[in-house]
Amino acid sequence: MKKTSSLQHRLSTAPRTGSRDPSGTIGRNLEAFLLLELLREPSYGYDLMKTLADYGFKRATEPGVVYKVLRSMEESGAIRSKWSTQKSGPARRYYKITDPGRELLQRRAYHLKRQMIRTQRLLNDYAGLTGDSLPVDPRADEGEERSAVGGRSRQRR
Repeated sequence: MKKTSSLQHRLSTAPRTGSRDPSGTIGRNLEAFLLLELLREPSYGYDLMKTLADYGFKRATEPGVVYKVLRSMEESGAIRSKWSTQKSGPARRYYKITDPGRELLQRRAYHLKRQMIRTQRLLNDYAGLTGDSLPVDPRADEGEERSAVGGRSRQRR
């Protein structure tokens, strides 16, 4: 039987983003992206929401969703936060990835890569059986396409 780490258990059993997301799918999908951004540099909620929008997430730009996921990750120990006051403007809570958060990001990236390989195989088989290669509608969701073909378009500070 595989042993589950305390961090994994707390994240897998943590409350998710509410009744609009009973399976917790949105929260689990956001975790890897948030952790990746925090690996780049510490950041605050509003900046993280803009970055998620750059990755093509729509619902994730709702503050309630992002802050619930951040709070859950902080309670699990994957990230930590502290308030920072600026010379001008409101105080901001900055989030920073922890060592357990880095381990979690590595596991999430591994599982996402495995899922990507399975999904690509399914799409290839589908195209081979049906002749339909499922072209992406360029008007559909430009953010997702941008992420898929080379990463972020937004400049960081």
